[in-house]
Amino acid sequence: MPQSYLRIVLHTVFSTKYRLPTIHPSIENRLHEYLSFRLRQMGCHVYTIGGTLDHVHIVHGLPRTVTIAKVLEDIKSQSSRWMAKQGYPDFWWQNGYGTHPVDYRRVARIIHYVERQKEHHYGSLDNYRMTAKLTFEDEMLEFLRDFDLDYHPDYLFPTEPNPDNDG
Repeated sequence: MPQSYLRIVLHTVFSTKYRLPTIHPSIENRLHEYLSFRLRQMGCHVYTIGGTLDHVHIVHGLPRTVTIAKVLEDIKSQSSRWMAKQGYPDFWWQNGYGTHPVDYRRVARIIHYVERQKEHHYGSLDNYRMTAKLTFEDEMLEFLRDFDLDYHPDYLFPTEPNPDNDG
């Protein structure tokens, strides 16, 4: 075949370090715009980005010339640096991520889900608080189970180290 034809659409999820609520509403849209910019720089089509105070969901394409690991390394490291420059020096992403392919015929359904993240987690858009209706942990476990992904429960949700604990 003289040409290559490819359409890979992914749903990617990752959280802030220790799932701390560090994506403040005042910076959230700009952070999503920056993530979108970085993704486009890597040749990825961005369908949508959504999330809450402690995690993001991204529906995006993946070009045939780059790996998902490279894309995620770039957008997470560059956006952490960008956040520091915006006055959020203690902002970091968790090391890992979850990603799975999306059937192109179902992209609209996944986009709708991602764009309603605050409603999934907080109930209504007017009630933007960390009294979660659906926790990130529960959502991530559902994500892993739905796609039959193996995971080790001891390493799934690391917690912030306790400085008072000598061990």
